[in-house]
Formats: sequence, structure tokens, C-alpha cells
Amino acid sequence: MAGILSIPSVIASAMPALQNAECGKIEREVIYSPQLNDSIAIDVWLPESYNHEDSYPVLYMHDGQNLYDASTTWNAQAWEMDRAACRLISQNGVMPFIIVGIHSDPARRVSQLMPEQAVKDAGLDELMSEVKLKGQPVMGDEYAAFVVETLKPRIDSNYSTLKDRDNTFVMGSSMGGLMSLYLISQYPEVFGGAGCLSTHWYGSLDAGDKFGNAMMDYVVNHLPDPESHKLYFDHGTSTIDAYYGPWDTQALLIAQKKGYKYGVNLDSYIDYGAPHEESAWSARVDRPLRFLLGNESTHQ
Repeated sequence: MAGILSIPSVIASAMPALQNAECGKIEREVIYSPQLNDSIAIDVWLPESYNHEDSYPVLYMHDGQNLYDASTTWNAQAWEMDRAACRLISQNGVMPFIIVGIHSDPARRVSQLMPEQAVKDAGLDELMSEVKLKGQPVMGDEYAAFVVETLKPRIDSNYSTLKDRDNTFVMGSSMGGLMSLYLISQYPEVFGGAGCLSTHWYGSLDAGDKFGNAMMDYVVNHLPDPESHKLYFDHGTSTIDAYYGPWDTQALLIAQKKGYKYGVNLDSYIDYGAPHEESAWSARVDRPLRFLLGNESTHQ
């Protein structure tokens, strides 16, 4: 397929391990980002029914190296997105769709997934760089611009996609939950729904509540129009997920004041006892997938 790059062996040796899918197919793209000045590994999952005659919704996901194949991950856990997608498609719970997994660089992940405008609006960019990023700059705007301006056009060119907002979604966990909310808020014309799992609201224990309050201010001022967008939030109750409940509650109340309604364009879930790890997100990922991509006849 067009878009699969032939890369020099010296670069290929530094690329993440290839992931295998139990169903469907994974294709590796390597895309240069002028915004981040780096080459980014992208793992695109295609459903078993994929063909060039049909067009498919697209779900963009962060931390793409953790999405499909536990044998290649640092903690031997994965979201098992290929299994979840195939299961829901076979049940007619969701329409067939494409997953675009954006790999993260551990050394720069937090910097790139941090909502830049929220931090700057609150005057916290220097504080967050000092206490959270170990001197790195906040680069959430550059990452977001890469997804919208470089990655999405490439995916839409190389694959048979439905390109409109109502068929373009974004999802992630922890810092990826923050970035998913940020992308739909910064680019409401591009993304129609966001799945925010175990959203890392507090940013840094060293910064106290300052980052969480900055995010709440951002949510108040930047949530997209509820008439054309969907929002999903969830969290567990053990390990660091135990910190997220009050912030999720605030965000949900703000969303409702903005016009979002449960069962229509807003959903949330508390996974009691669940820790902050891929196995927990895998266990409950059906919920956001059904909510964001569900067929009207089966959507709950």
C-alpha cells in the first residue's frame, strides 16, 4: 500500500518493534513531523473487511506502541485494540473503522502531550517545565499541529477514510487523555469525539492543584459545541487513578453546564478498583468505542 516507507537500516534499527494483530492488519508508517522535527512511527490498524471501495471512520490514538501487541511493550500489557475492534465489529456494535496509533517517545512524551494553551493561559509553563518536564519545553501545540496538519492528511491520502469531522475521533489515556481533550477543543472542525481515559488532570504532584485548576479553566473556555461533538471520561480508583475522581467530576459538571447531555453526547464511567495501566484500559475500552463509534441501532 502507498505510504509504507522504505527507511534506511540505521533508522529502522531504532524504530519500535513491529506489532502483530490477532485480527485485522497492522501497517507501519514512519512520518517526518516538521512541527516536532522528528520522525514518528505510526501503526495503522485496518479491519478485516478493509477495501478501497468503502470508506471508514478513523480513530487516532496516542501511545501507539501500547495498543495492539503485549509481547512488544515495556510492561507486557497492551490495550488489545485489534481484539476489541474486531469483537465490536462482529457484534455490529460499531461500524468497521481504522485505528491510527501514534507512537510516543518516552523522553519527550509528557512534553508533547501536555495541553500547551492551558498551561500558558495560567502562566504555568515555566513551573511545569521545571517540576514535570525536567527542563523540556511544553510542546503540546506542536504535537497537536502534527496530528492535524501532517498526519491526518497523510492518512486520508494513503487510506480509504471518511475525512469529515463526524467520522474522525481521538482517544488516549493519562497524558493521552489530556491531549485527546485538547485536540477536540483546539481543532473542533477536525474531531467529532474524544475518549479520555484515566485523564492525568493533576499534571504534577509538585505543582499541587495548579495544573488541575488550569485545565478546568481551559475546559470552561474551550469545550467544543455539544451539538456536534461527543466527550467520554473515565477513571479507576487505585494507584494514581485514585487522584482523578474529583477532577473528572468537575469536568463533567462543566460539560453539562455547556450543554452536554448524558446518553446523547456525554458519557463517563468509574472502574472501581482499576489501576493506571493498559490492562485496565483494555478491560473497559468497549465503552468509549461504542459511545464514539457505535451504530445508532446499538448505541447506548
